[in-house]
Amino acid sequence: MSKKMVTYAVTLAMMFSIFCLPAAVHGADGKDPQVAKTTGAKAKATSGSTIKLTWGAVSGADGYAVYRYNSKKKQYKELTTTSQTSYTDKKLKGNTTYRYKVRAYAEVNGVTYYGDYSAATKTKTKKSDPQKVVAKAKAKIGARYRSGGSGPKSFDCSGFVYWVYKNADVDAKKKVKRTSSAGLYSSLKKYKVGSSIKSIKKAKAGDIILFKRGGRYSHAAIYAGSGKIIHAANARKGVCAQSVKQLNNSGTRVAAIIRVVE
Repeated sequence: MSKKMVTYAVTLAMMFSIFCLPAAVHGADGKDPQVAKTTGAKAKATSGSTIKLTWGAVSGADGYAVYRYNSKKKQYKELTTTSQTSYTDKKLKGNTTYRYKVRAYAEVNGVTYYGDYSAATKTKTKKSDPQKVVAKAKAKIGARYRSGGSGPKSFDCSGFVYWVYKNADVDAKKKVKRTSSAGLYSSLKKYKVGSSIKSIKKAKAGDIILFKRGGRYSHAAIYAGSGKIIHAANARKGVCAQSVKQLNNSGTRVAAIIRVVE
């Protein structure tokens, strides 16, 4: 083969490689101008633990990468990729704000090219059921104590627990009845997660704490978290917040920790 023919063949090969490569291959940073920016990203809380994200479709995209802001690292971290234009983020904390971004991507010859990030979107999850219980209990701090009272203005201990659960709008595993402390234990003992002050570390906000005095169930309260209970204490204190250890050390001992909401 002559030198001219070799040169001609090499030139043709180079031209072929230039014109036949996919148009999506651009740059060394993995960002392809032909993958459009994702728009219309929206976040909506659907419960105390879930947020649904939606966004507009990008023509030619093979999928979308979803990112959530990590406040500790102060950056967005990838959650997942999906071929859909929606994603539900689960197992979130209640009453908490989350921020998201989305970007489309295309795959060309085994290489992934991304479009620009969407504008950030954020929303706050709804209160979780335990948070609703505690909020409802806190709203009655300062109310009067009255034997046999079950609200809305005065309460005894078990009447307070009953009223809180009745009005907190939660999906309880079992209905909390208007009964005595002993009656609460009898109807809810299946959901016991602890049985003494030693197991208080197992308690979560929204749990029902039942106490014994002299071997008999004598008192009921709502656990508020951080070692505190909210309860209809007595005629002098009314509905108040108090350290569970303080009450336990007074002779009214923790006897059951009941969890009917998650």
